[in-house]
Amino acid sequence: MEEKKRTLSSNALYYGLITGAAMILYGLVLFLLNQHLNRMLNWFSWAFLLGGMVWGTLEYRKTAGGFLTYGGAFKSVFMIGLFAAILSAIYTFIFVQFIHPGLINEILDMSRQSIMEKYPDWSDEQIEQAMAWTTKFMNPVGMAIWSMLGQIFGSLIAGLLLGIFLKKEDKSLTTPL
Repeated sequence: MEEKKRTLSSNALYYGLITGAAMILYGLVLFLLNQHLNRMLNWFSWAFLLGGMVWGTLEYRKTAGGFLTYGGAFKSVFMIGLFAAILSAIYTFIFVQFIHPGLINEILDMSRQSIMEKYPDWSDEQIEQAMAWTTKFMNPVGMAIWSMLGQIFGSLIAGLLLGIFLKKEDKSLTTPL
């Protein structure tokens, strides 16, 4: 049976949703293990994102005849990341708003502690000013938007780099001079 050829956008949507779901499941596991604030473990979610980008782009390349230009590879990687970021941002909003509304206070407490450790000579007024700026962006919508923007930017960089390795151009189309 012949495999149906997917369009770039439908392939990116499919693998972006799978990747986003994997990232969400990983985040839930961290939450259930009370490790959701562990920065080192949170960095591993990028491994899920990069893995999904590579997997989805390689699958797209297979259905596209086995060849993919750099531009096509870039678009595939970026779009997979974009769809994963959108799904992840929706989850972030739901998580912060409904599942763990105390997360914002936990993060603010960690931020205050971090500031006090890094800058022990700061006055209470300086610490409060820094915390005021931090607090402005700490709400469910803001966290979802900043999370999504960070993942989109990461997807842009990943697309530029991974596209180099995931492209496979058809050499038979080039004619020798």
